[in-house]
Amino acid sequence: MRRMIMWAIGLLVMVSAANAQLKKGDLLVGGNIGLTLNIGESEGFSDETDVDVTFSLTPGVTYMLTDNWYIGGELGVSVGPGSTSTFTLGPSGGYYVPFNKTIGMMNTVGMGFGAVDKDFAFSFGYVPGLIFSVSDKVYLSTSFGSLGYNSGSKSFFINLLRGASLGFYYVF
Repeated sequence: MRRMIMWAIGLLVMVSAANAQLKKGDLLVGGNIGLTLNIGESEGFSDETDVDVTFSLTPGVTYMLTDNWYIGGELGVSVGPGSTSTFTLGPSGGYYVPFNKTIGMMNTVGMGFGAVDKDFAFSFGYVPGLIFSVSDKVYLSTSFGSLGYNSGSKSFFINLLRGASLGFYYVF
């Protein structure tokens, strides 16, 4: 327990001491690891709970057009319940809001084109996320929700606190 507290204090000191902020011309290379939990009742059984887990890996590139506007692209792979696999490729862009020199908010709007179990699908959505400066060149990012449409499931979605992702980016 003491070791975990010391690691947390060390990370807080590193993030607090970082003196970086994204700016025009920065190229961010990295990606996200995501986990989505869909918890609900099983069909036909009122006292059992069904939990569907989806794991995703999304490497991407982001270029800062100005100090606030950015564009990018991602390649995504996810595996869901029943060995459902999804492969996507798509552009993204958005607006960066710095809160201070270490923490900012990435407001990303993106599209995805790909295959869900050999069927073509597309999606679009909005994903708000926080980005933390660890050093001048290293950033950690996280998001806890999304809003959008998916043609594979033919539905609009709002994921709040169900789908979380953690990302790592290096700035060139």
